[in-house]
Amino acid sequence: MFFVFGERVHGASLDAGERLCPICRRSTHFAHIVETNYFCIFGLRLLPVEKVANYYQCSECGNPFDRNVDVPNQVSMIAQVLAYILAGYGMTAHQDVAAEVCRKVSGFDISHGELAAAIRSLASGRENLFDLLKAGAQGINATGAHQIVQAAFLMTHVCCEIQYEDRLRINLIGNAVGISLAFVEMAVEAVREKKYYGVHRLLGTVS
Repeated sequence: MFFVFGERVHGASLDAGERLCPICRRSTHFAHIVETNYFCIFGLRLLPVEKVANYYQCSECGNPFDRNVDVPNQVSMIAQVLAYILAGYGMTAHQDVAAEVCRKVSGFDISHGELAAAIRSLASGRENLFDLLKAGAQGINATGAHQIVQAAFLMTHVCCEIQYEDRLRINLIGNAVGISLAFVEMAVEAVREKKYYGVHRLLGTVS
């Protein structure tokens, strides 16, 4: 007798009522999105393996939030990505430009203190960017992932002339938040179409 077994993701969208969305700036309808990976036999769900998504989504702007609906979940992840890129290119003195990148991509500001803390944490080796992104991936959706990759590409463009290894790093960031190379390319093209958001480049700047 043959047993057909494997894993399958089951998703649920639960009504979470109306809340004040900080992006839409008005009361909008929210859904609680939960996706769970199940161990299955013959296509039947038996045991939950892990949650792969758990967030509250605004029906208007599509941004993912935690229960408190304060700041979109991807913003703290964007801060980590920007800190990583600034440190990697020796541009840590230019936190104002990183804050501008976050604001242009997500609509939210990040403080110099938040960026400085992220830079220190990553530099100390206590935290690894890609582990942080993988851990946070269940709290974001396609909108959040799109913004994270846009921020990574835009900040890299601001810091250097992008070469193969720079683009590979952006692809790895996309992979860490669970998106395909095709989706990464869409995010990159979105930044180009918006004329790189008009952010001033730091090429040749000595930090």
